[in-house]
Amino acid sequence: MFYCYLAGFISGRKLQECTKWRKEIREHYDNWKGKEKYPIEWLDPLNGELENISSDGLTCSLPGKALVHRDHSSVKVANLIIANLDTFGEKRPLTGTVYELAWAWMYKTPVIVISTEKYYVNHPFIVDTASMIVSSVDELLESKFINYIYKGLVTANY
Repeated sequence: MFYCYLAGFISGRKLQECTKWRKEIREHYDNWKGKEKYPIEWLDPLNGELENISSDGLTCSLPGKALVHRDHSSVKVANLIIANLDTFGEKRPLTGTVYELAWAWMYKTPVIVISTEKYYVNHPFIVDTASMIVSSVDELLESKFINYIYKGLVTANY
């Protein structure tokens, strides 16, 4: 099985933006029309929590430690991390996502970063640890980098 973790900003005020990019990626692969199939299991920190997220994104129905432990477990089992570093105009930093990127580095898990923010795309901790940096979900999907990682880890079809 191939597991892909969708890391990124979470805020009740920006819930539509926080879910839109995740859904777009998931639907692209769930509805794949090519000859190959990509049965990807999507690990998403928003799964099952949408109605319980506070407007600032700092609390939900789970205690903080449970969130940290759940997300750490997701990163640990993931074969690929996709990290969207957009805050959708909010000023709160991406503290949880930065932790997840550090865990991915620790486990040597490939990471695709989605960002146009110069402070991220030029920062050595992002540049030197991300497998790929793209500016949008569209660029990510067009690059077929998820396909490439999937094929290298799951199948050996020639």
